[in-house]
Amino acid sequence: MDLRLVVGGLLTRNGVLSTLLMNYADRLEQGRFGRDTATAPCFIVPTWSIDARPSAPLRSQWLTVEAHTSRNDPSRHHNLDTILRLLHGVLTDDHAGRLITARRLSTSAVLMTRGLDTDFRVGTWEITPVPSCDLESAQTRLLPWPDSTTSVITAGALASGTVSLN
Repeated sequence: MDLRLVVGGLLTRNGVLSTLLMNYADRLEQGRFGRDTATAPCFIVPTWSIDARPSAPLRSQWLTVEAHTSRNDPSRHHNLDTILRLLHGVLTDDHAGRLITARRLSTSAVLMTRGLDTDFRVGTWEITPVPSCDLESAQTRLLPWPDSTTSVITAGALASGTVSLN
């Protein structure tokens, strides 16, 4: 399972987070074409890193999300908290819980500044795929192969209409 694709799908199925991701894409495109800033005041920037701790769960990765808003927004503290709470809710709801386990590692308490137009807060989650079922228990239980020395085969114990390969 590709955790990045799963989490990306979870984020884009939420209307607000999908819009915030598109706002970030718009800002990247505006910057690429030499325009100053995009018109969208809020956006999120997700980044991924490998969880290299020796005690880390198997195949876990860290998702770090910067939630940005305009420095001129009088409700920026509240808005950034709301975005990070929404993100946590999406990563830990029942739908996500069937695919991943998300554990919040940290959320920055102070506002940080990037560039001239945005303030942001950062949240970090440990994302781990849900352990799959034990392979042995998931396998179809096959009946044991009949012993060829028994009378089951020789006595014609096959059901009527069954084709024998003998």
